[in-house]
Amino acid sequence: MPFKKGTSGNPIGRPKGSLNKTTQELREQITQAIDGNKIMEMLDKIESPTEYINAITKLLPYVVGKKRPIEEQEYVEPITIVFNSDAN
Repeated sequence: MPFKKGTSGNPIGRPKGSLNKTTQELREQITQAIDGNKIMEMLDKIESPTEYINAITKLLPYVVGKKRPIEEQEYVEPITIVFNSDAN
């Protein structure tokens, strides 16, 4: 039975931050393809701490995923609300 026009079959939708199947499978395959021992050998050969950090920074998004930058929020002074319970 088809849905009525304008009505979703899943009104709640997918949870925020959840990955679709393709993205999840791709990350799993990349994680399996990256051999931890080979990476450790490569990183041990790097002499400069800056190069080490750069190498880790370049590899990390393939395992963890890229994150969006946090937007700065402007501070707003709190306001006081007073309720009077006197009803005349």
